[in-house]
Formats: sequence, structure tokens, C-alpha cells
Amino acid sequence: MDIISRFLRYLFWRAPAPPNRLREILLNFSVELHKQQLAEQDALYRDNVLSAPFAIALALAATHAGSGKATAAQIAKALHLPEELIEEVRQEFTDMTLRLADCGPDFRIHLANAIFADRSYDVPNDYCDLMETAYDGAVKQVDFRSDPKGACGDINSWVEEKTKCKVTDILQSGKVDTRTSMLLVNAMYFTGFWDSHFNPQYTALRPFHETKEKTTMVEMMYQRKNYKTSCCDKLEVDALEMPFVGKKLSMVLLRPQKIDGLDRLEKKLTPALLENLLKSLGEDHDVEIYLPKFKLEHSTSLRGTLEALGIQDLFTDRADLGGMSKTPGLRVTGVEHKAVVEVDEDGVEGLFLTPLIMMCYAGVSFNYNVNRPFMFLIRSCDPDVILYIGSVRRF
Repeated sequence: MDIISRFLRYLFWRAPAPPNRLREILLNFSVELHKQQLAEQDALYRDNVLSAPFAIALALAATHAGSGKATAAQIAKALHLPEELIEEVRQEFTDMTLRLADCGPDFRIHLANAIFADRSYDVPNDYCDLMETAYDGAVKQVDFRSDPKGACGDINSWVEEKTKCKVTDILQSGKVDTRTSMLLVNAMYFTGFWDSHFNPQYTALRPFHETKEKTTMVEMMYQRKNYKTSCCDKLEVDALEMPFVGKKLSMVLLRPQKIDGLDRLEKKLTPALLENLLKSLGEDHDVEIYLPKFKLEHSTSLRGTLEALGIQDLFTDRADLGGMSKTPGLRVTGVEHKAVVEVDEDGVEGLFLTPLIMMCYAGVSFNYNVNRPFMFLIRSCDPDVILYIGSVRRF
């Protein structure tokens, strides 16, 4: 899409929608999605978890637009999307994707959102246009039935191109076969820089307590700065918000107050408690922060997760996808999602060096040492929506 058409599209969708509908949807969906992904792991050995709920919800909303009857109702229920607000929320999704795409030099978000259908299904132009204009996505047709291996390669190549080669191999060999009719493919990669960079001169190996019994030495960054903080006694958690350059996006760290507190935090967490915690991030405080460098790269097939959240007909012969194709028998075979987050001294996927700056402080500071398993969010500030949610347990 050329610059003029993008600008006209942006102006068309800039009319203000009712306040924070998208925030409410993504807050609920983020918590439920995260909890369900944890429930699918071995309770005795949980691993790191990462997802991009905004990107997943965007794909589901696009699918909802092409579905009907029970299929549409199940998707709407999973997204906490009232029928009377569908058009308004669609506008907010559109506005949000435009804001993320036209963010300037402060950060970059590479989003790959597409529906890949077998060539035997005729997808109408009006749905393809809606997918592009409202959901920043695409409808692609590939040859699953005759050449599933080639289709897999085409899908991987498309995602790599859309994410500037930051997300590769979203589909592994064997993920598709001649029975595949439609795949939802969704990936998101974020590049941003801290509003206040960590000085690499202060990065050192320090202990990270994976459990009470197991400690690992990790590269731990350090700085002393003013940050917004909060706490919640019910969740037994201390929160700290770290803005990125431009302060349009931020990372919110959720550090349990006890070494072994992450399981309790995740179990007790509700959308209401998370909303209150985020709202209580108020005045800046003098903080000494120790934060591990980390990279999470999480690929997952979301079909089982979404079925557990109530979206079931979509994957069966009961699927009603008449808005996508009049050819009978169309159903979604799978939902492939990949999210990548890398945190270092410069930010998320930082690529430049920070000069050594000597600083002197007086007075008492708050020590915020992320030396234990923790949760984090990456969120947009305007509008206030969750882009990523994750848990880091081990290195």
C-alpha cells in the first residue's frame, strides 16, 4: 500500500471510538490466554511463556468478520466482544495498527497477520479488502493439497519478509499436509530503546534464583533512575514501569515479593487485579534496578489453547466461514503464532552502544532486584493496550 493510500486510510479511521474498548478486550484476553498457556504446561516444570495477545486478538477479530452463527459467537465470547460493539472495536483495531505502523523513529513493530487458504477455496475480494484495510492483514492462497511442503516454504518466506527477517521458520516441517484447508498465521516482533539506557559498564554476572534450591548466574544490568512503581499485597507483587523512547510504549515488570512467588502470582492474577495494579503506577521513585538480559522466542500452535477458551467450531466441520468463501467445507486447520522479545542495555533488540556516564546520588533509593522468576508486559500507552505478556522462569 503506497504512502498516500495509507494516509487516507489513517484519516478515515481516526474518528474517536468509545473509550478503551480495545483496552478492556485485550486486558481480559491477555490474562486468560496467559493462564491457559500455563495450564498446558507440566505444573512441576513450567517453562518460559511469551505471547502477543494484541496480534492474536487481531487475527481472531479478522476471522470473526468472515464467520457466522455459532462460530462467530464463540470467537466473540472468547474476546469478550459484545455484538453491539463489533464495528466500534474493529475501528479501534484499525486505528491501533496504524499507530503502530506509523510510529516514527521511536520504535518498530513488525506484524505478520495472514490467512492462508488452499487454492481450491474461492475467497471474495470484499473479505480480502477488509482484511487489509481493517486488520493490517492479508489473505493468501497456497497449494496445500498438491504441494504442502511448498506451501510451508511460501508461508515462512512471507512471514520473514513481513518481519524483516526477524521471525523465521514459523512453520516447522510436518505442520501442514494435504488435509490442511486454512491456517491463521500470526507473528510479532518489537524493536525499541529504553528511555533511559542501561550502561553496559555496570552489567555483571549476578545470581538469579530459579527456585529456592537452584541459583543460576546471569548477566544482570543495573542502573539508578526514577521509575513509576506500585505493589499489590493480594498478588504479593511489586510492579515497575520502564518507558521506551518517546514514552508511547513501556515494559511493566511484575516481580513477586518472594523467590517462589511466580506460581501464586499467575494463579491469583485476574483482569481486575491487573488493571488496578497498572492504574496504581503513579509518581516516580528513586530506584536501583537490577534486571537480567534475556531473550524469549516462543512458537506455538494455538489451536488447543483457543479450543480451551471456547473457540471450538472454527476447527471442525461445523465451522461457518461463509464470509471468507462460499465453497463448502472450509474450516481452520491450525493457528500458528510466534512472538520474540529480546531485552538488553539499549532496550528491546537494542543495536547501539551507550557512552559511560558517571552519576552521583544522595538519599535513599528503592532496591528493585529482578533476581527471581517474574512476569512482564509490553504495552502501548495511547491507547492503553497490552501488546506482549510473558513469564521468565529460567535461563
